[in-house]
Amino acid sequence: MKILVISEALGEPNHKRGIFHFTRELVRSLAADGHELSLLVETTRRYRKLRWQQTRSRLFPKGSRIIELLALYRFLDEADMNEQMARSALRRAIGWVRDRIRATTSFDTGLCFLRATGLLPLCARSIENDTEALEYIPTDLRHLKLFRDFRLEPGFYTYQDTSALTRLPPPRVDARDYDIVLVDTPTRVAVARSSSTKVICVVHDLLPLTDLKLSDVATRLFLFRLLTSLRQADELAFVSNYSRGRFRELLPQFNHLPARIVYPRTRFEAAAAAPASARAARPTFVVIVSAEPRKNLSTLVRAFRKMPQADLVVIGYTGGASLKRDLPQNIRFAGYVDEQDKAALIADAHGLIMPSLAEGFGVPIIEALAANTPVLCSDIPVFREVAGELADYFDPFSTESICASVSRVAARQDEWRRRIRERRDELAERFGHQTQARDLLAREPAPDFLMAAQ
Repeated sequence: MKILVISEALGEPNHKRGIFHFTRELVRSLAADGHELSLLVETTRRYRKLRWQQTRSRLFPKGSRIIELLALYRFLDEADMNEQMARSALRRAIGWVRDRIRATTSFDTGLCFLRATGLLPLCARSIENDTEALEYIPTDLRHLKLFRDFRLEPGFYTYQDTSALTRLPPPRVDARDYDIVLVDTPTRVAVARSSSTKVICVVHDLLPLTDLKLSDVATRLFLFRLLTSLRQADELAFVSNYSRGRFRELLPQFNHLPARIVYPRTRFEAAAAAPASARAARPTFVVIVSAEPRKNLSTLVRAFRKMPQADLVVIGYTGGASLKRDLPQNIRFAGYVDEQDKAALIADAHGLIMPSLAEGFGVPIIEALAANTPVLCSDIPVFREVAGELADYFDPFSTESICASVSRVAARQDEWRRRIRERRDELAERFGHQTQARDLLAREPAPDFLMAAQ
């Protein structure tokens, strides 16, 4: 089938997020099953400028798109998530406002607005994804090679925020040539389609509607993005039964839509475990976080201050510097690391810790299980659904409970790894990327009464 992927996490520089991981693995699974994939990519002023320079130079044959393709890959690769760690909260806020002003007054936003209001016709413009023309593809961008072409839309993902905050019409896209439009929610888009085109919206979580610590702006953006997607969805896909249950409670007016569960996936074909000799002599644990308070990093840091006999490696952007003051030697903040380094840290660790207070799924859990690394989790329903009996659970509000969990796992390494190995085939069937496309495109989504029972 011909599938158009509309994903902010893939279509602009916005990597290292749970949505990015889910969609990247889904793309791999769909491509392995032989589907033709297109990705909607936002174009910018720099893209137009390089395109004009290529034409003006007259160096390449007429019709060559190599410089345009180069500009797209550079654009999608330009996110530097570690940069945020070096900027103060005030500078980040000023930068956000400046970016919004620049985006709102840009030529690309103007084009999006005119197409959204119907004053300009939709223009379905694509570029063949000829990756053979490029010298090499960085590791974090290799999933892009799986797309047959890119759909080019000026300022598309940037304009969706402007339209959500100001209640302007959402950006429109012409998808009449596709069998399926896969929308990563929350994405604000109006899809023009044929009668046979199906729109499947993936709902990852509803945390911006329920998390007390998120800003009013984040909640407003999420509300209008999600509402736009749901109003035109033919089917919904949820990343967990827990997310589906929360959706049914909060938005019962959409329960008539067919729904299915499509778990995030990871790769299980790699080596099942690092040799014991590769792990540090001291118990070393890994946590993967963002700056959101629900990740509960502060409680975990307090727990490890009480455990000088064990080390903690913190991966990801953690916000301000308050957590890093007067750190003991057993806690290290690594910032963002690339996929290979992250996988190595997980595989070599004595355990991966998930101290979150709320999640839609919890991708690091299955990454750890794939590496045969023990998992320590907050005792919350979604983690019970994902890890089942293959994790040690603790009270996320109690440092004593966390310390006890770390001690239990450190003392029973061989037992935990054996239990994970024995369930490896089952885990690969449930969380391996080979089965993700099957779950998404199954002919009959689960009936609502069955989803409720689950």
